[in-house]
Amino acid sequence: MNSLPSRFLRITAPKNQLLRRLERLRTSKDVRQEEGHVVVQGIKTLQELASKGHTLRTIGITFDEHNLPIRTPALDIIESMQQEETAASTGREGVARDHASAEQQRRGGHDDPPRYHADQYVAVPRSLTTKILGTDSPTSDHEVFAEVAIPNFRHLFSSSPTSTTISSSSRSQTVSRRNEIKRLLVLDKISDPGNMGLLIRSAKALFWHAAWHTPGTVDPYNNKVVRASRALCLDWPVETGGWRRLERFLEDRGFTLVVADMMPRWIQDQAATSTASSTGGGYSRHNLVWWNWPSSLPRSKVPARIALVMSSEHHGVASRSIATGDEVDSEQELEVKARERLLSKAIKVSIPMNPAVESMNVAAAATAMMWELNRVMDKDEPESMAATKLQIFDAA
Repeated sequence: MNSLPSRFLRITAPKNQLLRRLERLRTSKDVRQEEGHVVVQGIKTLQELASKGHTLRTIGITFDEHNLPIRTPALDIIESMQQEETAASTGREGVARDHASAEQQRRGGHDDPPRYHADQYVAVPRSLTTKILGTDSPTSDHEVFAEVAIPNFRHLFSSSPTSTTISSSSRSQTVSRRNEIKRLLVLDKISDPGNMGLLIRSAKALFWHAAWHTPGTVDPYNNKVVRASRALCLDWPVETGGWRRLERFLEDRGFTLVVADMMPRWIQDQAATSTASSTGGGYSRHNLVWWNWPSSLPRSKVPARIALVMSSEHHGVASRSIATGDEVDSEQELEVKARERLLSKAIKVSIPMNPAVESMNVAAAATAMMWELNRVMDKDEPESMAATKLQIFDAA
């Protein structure tokens, strides 16, 4: 392949308007929110997004007329476009599909190759591709990238859909999807994009349903989060909001708040010296340890809907009161009070750890927590595989 299809727009000027907009999508949260798009890199990521039906606004390839022929993965995009054009111009879609299948077989595949549909296609030199994608990941000579629409998940976190513009069947489907959220991650001021990407991958892998981000948490569509999550952030429902909104959401949906925290010293002392706990003294290192369990809930099982709060290691989840003399407005005060109310009522849970280890990385801790919570919440396990008795401790 020595030439570009006519549908490709060649961009060579660093100040090109489209180029600068794509660069801003990578660097600016405000621009991503305004545009509703994000830039992703790599043919595998693009294949997965295309197969899931994501809307692609722009597909780009790295192209250098002095570095021919065009090779994979850029070649894959070009061949897909040419097959579509051939099918459209001749009306022989079946023939084009057979040709595509034969080409895939020649390359060792078994399924029809993915089709890449976008509103526009661009080809840029390697130096400009690096401006679009940044320097966190090397840019190859035949790179592939795309501008992808950010899905709108707001309806999953809203009140019951009552708009007269929504059909009864759509309203029913929306309510059904809202009710599917039963295992929620509440991520509090987690600022590291790498941790966020790993959290999203773990949550998706372990069948958790959605996340709520408090203010100060990294943008889930940050360029580094996109990379670390392998673009799974685009399939992961997220809402960002303060503690008052979270409080209303949890009450509306019947969630119980569970806070991941370091095990307090008093539990270790009590376990070593007393038989007053529900475990009969001591605790197993292979099961979660619970405390601050409300008397209104049965102690034999975890509630059916839980919201697990994970915070960054440096500040933890301790309640932040307003100190005397602090200058705060009424909105900040209401937020702090809502946070205090929620945390004071929340069930606390810890991973028993070797005392030689001060703390775990938040993504690693969340993964362990979600795995174990899945086990103890699963009501469909056979009796032989049923969850062991919860380790609940009560303060003296």
